[in-house]
Amino acid sequence: MADTATTTLYVTSLVGPIVVSLVLSGVLYGCALVQTHVYYKLFPKDDWRLRALVAFEMAFQTVQLILLFLGVWETVVTAYSRGQITSALVNTTIVGMVFGGPSAFCVQAFFIFRLHSFSQRKLLPVFCSILITIQLAFTLTVGASSSEVIAIQKWRGFIVSTLFIAICADTTIAASMSYYLKGSKTGFRQTSRLIDRMILYILATGMVTSITALSAGITFCAIPNTFTWLVLCILEAGLYANSLLAALNARAWLARIPCDPESLNDTGISMT
Repeated sequence: MADTATTTLYVTSLVGPIVVSLVLSGVLYGCALVQTHVYYKLFPKDDWRLRALVAFEMAFQTVQLILLFLGVWETVVTAYSRGQITSALVNTTIVGMVFGGPSAFCVQAFFIFRLHSFSQRKLLPVFCSILITIQLAFTLTVGASSSEVIAIQKWRGFIVSTLFIAICADTTIAASMSYYLKGSKTGFRQTSRLIDRMILYILATGMVTSITALSAGITFCAIPNTFTWLVLCILEAGLYANSLLAALNARAWLARIPCDPESLNDTGISMT
């Protein structure tokens, strides 16, 4: 068995972060399950593509949570009981982390489509699409590169770039959607009130993922010899899934706000 110092380092740098990520991912998964039930109950006639997107997200979230659980079990129980104390992530944890890439990509693509619908322009949506495609490529590349803390430092530029791109993409999408919604006000008080609430909602959901990516980047640069930053990276997939479901379910809440139907149609906003 390893000495006390090695065991302490093993627990604080590896075991602690992956256990915390499993617990918090479970919480986010529970929230997503509730929101999924609400979505299918409130919007049974939604376009099949939206329903398929929700099913896809939940399938990925389920697989990711199972892989994280297996990774924690292998790291905490199997490896430790055999005295195999290392600073490396097991393969199941790595695959679970990589699964967050496509999940986040699909949610971001959904919001980019919404941005295109609001703006009726192509420049910003194309720019954001390029950003999230690069982000996905970087995520898959870094995830498949190495499981060792020391080896991951060789990919420092890629990791920081991935997190920076995520911040830029989410902030651009949220700010642009808010800008075009703000410009669509018709002068009707109740309709303007509805649009203001939509803007606040978009900014809030966009800022959550942006702040998470920023926090992960700061943590990675400040504490490079641990996997603490990985907790935030793993949680991002759950946050994206919940933001998608919250955006879809918010239509039921927004539809109850009194507004002028004709003026709302003039903005190009649909509550269905």
